[in-house]
Amino acid sequence: MLAVLSFTFSALLTSVAGTQFNAEVKQHGSFLKPVEYQHRLRLCNAYPGAEVFRVEKGGQNLTSRLAYKECQQVASKQSLRVGDRLNFVADQLPMSSFTVDALPQYDAMLYIVVQRQDAKSDAVAFQSHLFASSRNAQVAVMDTYVGKAKAALLLVNASGYESSKEGPGYTVMPFGTAFGVADGNYQVILSDGSAESKIHSPMQAKEGESYLVLRTGAGLAGKGSEMDLMVFPSPSWAERSAAKAWSLTIAFLAALFISMM
Repeated sequence: MLAVLSFTFSALLTSVAGTQFNAEVKQHGSFLKPVEYQHRLRLCNAYPGAEVFRVEKGGQNLTSRLAYKECQQVASKQSLRVGDRLNFVADQLPMSSFTVDALPQYDAMLYIVVQRQDAKSDAVAFQSHLFASSRNAQVAVMDTYVGKAKAALLLVNASGYESSKEGPGYTVMPFGTAFGVADGNYQVILSDGSAESKIHSPMQAKEGESYLVLRTGAGLAGKGSEMDLMVFPSPSWAERSAAKAWSLTIAFLAALFISMM
């Protein structure tokens, strides 16, 4: 009899405790809010030729005129959501769209690149890469070139090709890969196998930044340039972006100071 009474009492305590817990959650439920992740967006034009794209979402422009070999970062106030349809509009081409199928449950940077689909038509295609937020500098390598020429991408340190105790002064960056890189100044070289490859671009790797390196161009008569190279963000773009952010900070602090007078 004692055992039965003890069991019944324990069950009663469990029931009461559960009721109190549910009531407490209901009472304080308004304080529970979903976590909002920051998904930044950069749009790039790797379509060889004179075509200039304008990218819009829901009738609103996300970019100004996006010329060949140019990337633009979308303003942070333009939030990115699953199901968003980004329309790429050009004067001489049919409108093409990129749909966001999924987004991660963490802060990230999404690159979307518009390019030529193949050598037989003017149709466009897309490539994309998603960077998870990281303290280290990160690099993604793409190939959007249309043609038969062979080439490799090299990442060269500040001392050039010379080797050091740490190893050779360069590394090959295979197309379709992504990796972390130490902070510092580099040269990206598009090598065709000759002794002196003349297509190169600087890359200033900084902590927390996400870089896109790609081969572009078209080896087709009348369809644009031969092989070319894109690196984004460039050192000059990074400097302009930092200067703009600093000027906005100064303006905000000045307005705050005036409002307190």
